[in-house]
Amino acid sequence: MGSDGGDQPRLRQLNERVVLAAVRAAGEARVAEIVEQSGLGRTAVEEVLASLVERRWLVEESPAIRGRGRPARSYRFRAEAGYVVGLDIGAYSVRGVLTDLDGRMLASIRRSVTPEAPRARRLEAADEVIAACAADARLAASKVWAVGAGTTGLVDPAGTVVHANAIPDWAGTNLVSHFPHRLVVADNDSQLAALAEQRRGTDATEDMVFLHAGRRTGLALVLDGKLRRGAFGAAADMSALRGVAWEAALQHLHAVVPDDVPTVDKAERAFAAAREGDRAARTAVRKYAHAMAVAAATAIAIVDPKLLVLGGAFSQASDVLLEPLQTELEKLCPRVPEVRASTLGALCVALGAASLALDALDDRLLSPTRGPLPPLAVRSI
Repeated sequence: MGSDGGDQPRLRQLNERVVLAAVRAAGEARVAEIVEQSGLGRTAVEEVLASLVERRWLVEESPAIRGRGRPARSYRFRAEAGYVVGLDIGAYSVRGVLTDLDGRMLASIRRSVTPEAPRARRLEAADEVIAACAADARLAASKVWAVGAGTTGLVDPAGTVVHANAIPDWAGTNLVSHFPHRLVVADNDSQLAALAEQRRGTDATEDMVFLHAGRRTGLALVLDGKLRRGAFGAAADMSALRGVAWEAALQHLHAVVPDDVPTVDKAERAFAAAREGDRAARTAVRKYAHAMAVAAATAIAIVDPKLLVLGGAFSQASDVLLEPLQTELEKLCPRVPEVRASTLGALCVALGAASLALDALDDRLLSPTRGPLPPLAVRSI
């Protein structure tokens, strides 16, 4: 390849990103596989591999010795080099998960707040959760390279909460600017819960309607294997439609629970009573399921998905909620997709936020315009 000396640093940067991306995608790869995936010559690949190992982006694994000849060398991306935290910032709690760069969850922390808590206190709780996640994983906080934040309401591309019904002073909060020393990305909580299901669910599908059921309710769409946010980040947001009474539907559950039970625990108590056969509670669950089905049926009629996933905190009550939801959908839809409960439970938003942060981090790491990759510290913990 003909190039003058001034092009060589640029070429090395391009080759670095190509090789790093190949290893990152494979998890662990042999030299021959990297050559095939990258399209580079073997000599160029081996030079880049040696440089990335020296700077601690990659690790050369000890090859198994089988038969004669030199065993094939393999390399893995050093996922323990850095970490991300995914946040779920809600009206009643701030929850966080910490993962390595391969998405393996190493810590999960929750802090309680109230809907009336001022903005500063909610953001302070987010800071506490990040620090507690790092401490729980025995990491220095500086090892958290990126933060993903999921929150109730409409979030614009700049990370500003444009609209939020559940938290009085939350609209106008810019989540990106609150964490100035880290790469930060933010999105709506239901969107991120659907992203987590698409990435981590038991059977990811090309087309899915995600019904986010908890103390706040939402819908999100995965079409052609991709999360669809819409032009303004409000795809499948039906909260303003008068015919969709899903927020009021929580009152059906709350009404069958004693008044002295805290609001934050009432729905779970109603589900528990229904599980035990309480007639009033089972009726309340059916009424709640009807309201959920009306919204879900609207999305089903538009996109005709293969799968409807019940996710969020209430997915943990799928043993009493899934059957009435299916029954109500059959009344409303000419064709009901497969209906399944998520296995991610209350962690779905935080896990989706971590996935969003990892995507943003990959975009930055693998971009050839970012200059040469710097050496990493000798110790990652």
